[in-house]
Amino acid sequence: MAIQINKSAAEINRDMLEGLDNQPKLNVAWDDLVGSLIARRLESTAGKLQYDYAENAIEMQSGGDISNNTDRLIFNFQKPHAMSDDAPDNTMNLHIHWEQTDSNDKEFTVQYRIQDNGQLKTTTWTEVIVTANTTTNVFTYTSGTLNQITPLAQIDLSSHGISATVQFRLARTDSETGDILATFVDAHIPYNQLGSRQEFVK
Repeated sequence: MAIQINKSAAEINRDMLEGLDNQPKLNVAWDDLVGSLIARRLESTAGKLQYDYAENAIEMQSGGDISNNTDRLIFNFQKPHAMSDDAPDNTMNLHIHWEQTDSNDKEFTVQYRIQDNGQLKTTTWTEVIVTANTTTNVFTYTSGTLNQITPLAQIDLSSHGISATVQFRLARTDSETGDILATFVDAHIPYNQLGSRQEFVK
């Protein structure tokens, strides 16, 4: 019985596997960094965030204030060892995954700061305000409950070493009526190697 090989598929797979020798690749492959969402006093009525145990999500009410501990989600990501340092493929692209039930604009405020290992602590935050609408959302809302993705920030990590920690704060800061459910926040990052050649230096 003859075995047929799809030449184009084999070429694609070979290209993706070139990094097995840990040589930097000219082309990059993107992957997700995914983490759990954490907030303060989610079981109280003090802030704009509540757990929705039935939906495995966090309910975000409108009118949040990024400076209020009870209104913001917090999470951290690290720069992976395999991440590319070559422009333009050196950004950590942050997104929120949420359930959209209407076409009204929503607003998210993000603050982030980068902590480089072996360096003095960064104390100031960079703030980004994003309006989630037909221009910025990844998918077009028509009706029902849509699993939506909204890009929040593109963070240049080219001047930061591997395992640098990116700290985030996130709040829903619009005044629209109605709650939304956030399922998680992730960051897309480009790989060009399997990892670093040394434990702490790429």
